[in-house]
Amino acid sequence: MALIVKGLCKKYEQQVAVDDLSFTIEKGAVVGFLGPNGAGKSTTLKMIAGFLTPDAGEVILNDISNQKDPIAFKKLIGYLPEANPLYDEMYVKEYFSFLAEMHKIASSNQRIQEVIALTGLTPMQQKKIGELSKGYKQRVGIAAAIMHKPALILLDEPTSGLDPNQLTEIRALIQNLSKDAIVLFSTHILQEVSAICSSVVVIHQSKLVANTNIEDLLKPAQPAVRVVFDEEITAYLSDAFFTSFKFEQVDKRVLVVKTNNIQQVKKSILNFALDKGLNIQSLQTQEASLEEIFKLLTH
Repeated sequence: MALIVKGLCKKYEQQVAVDDLSFTIEKGAVVGFLGPNGAGKSTTLKMIAGFLTPDAGEVILNDISNQKDPIAFKKLIGYLPEANPLYDEMYVKEYFSFLAEMHKIASSNQRIQEVIALTGLTPMQQKKIGELSKGYKQRVGIAAAIMHKPALILLDEPTSGLDPNQLTEIRALIQNLSKDAIVLFSTHILQEVSAICSSVVVIHQSKLVANTNIEDLLKPAQPAVRVVFDEEITAYLSDAFFTSFKFEQVDKRVLVVKTNNIQQVKKSILNFALDKGLNIQSLQTQEASLEEIFKLLTH
């Protein structure tokens, strides 16, 4: 089972929202869909879900094309849009019964209880949706998206506005969902991607700029050594020692030295400090972060 996105394009008058976007995701993957505001993430998710017709391109899921058989294709999709539209006056369990009937789910009561347990909504099932906290409303939205056991789950900013406890719970839920489906979710919270994703798709100015697993994404970045001195070292930066390195002065006491030879640079910094009578508070290897890579890709 795989999701294949081929050459998706979408324009609004003269504005290009999505430009020839292509990528493939295999079953069992949790993929972070990243990009700055206006990059085309929500537009892409709407086209994959079938809510928006692309100007060109095709989406294929389980060998079913959204162009050739749109009804069968949409039956395989579970979608939580950013706005999370819910019926506030309906009770949680009542809403799920309505969804089960719409999807014509056999043994609907059993499936409703499965989804309620899976999303941690057992204590809330007899409450009105409008009475729930934002975290529980997000759970209701995710439950609605998975009620019919979709092959692909699309989540648009599912953790936006949640507190730390809610974030942890939703993370665990998203990871659990990937056991039986492909999960593609957009987010601005890069820590979420690091915590739960195996790979990322990054778009910028409507174009694809990265489609890889997180480990490979970080490999090209040059590691660095972060050194914190006990005293101000600005006066020493003109020394010949520093002219041989590429470095950044973070503040008056902190330097980050870019290098491909970590051990040699650490040794050189220690010798320099000893020669100048400087005390070092800490000396650490600093790996490239996902935030830094994201800035490089979308600058």
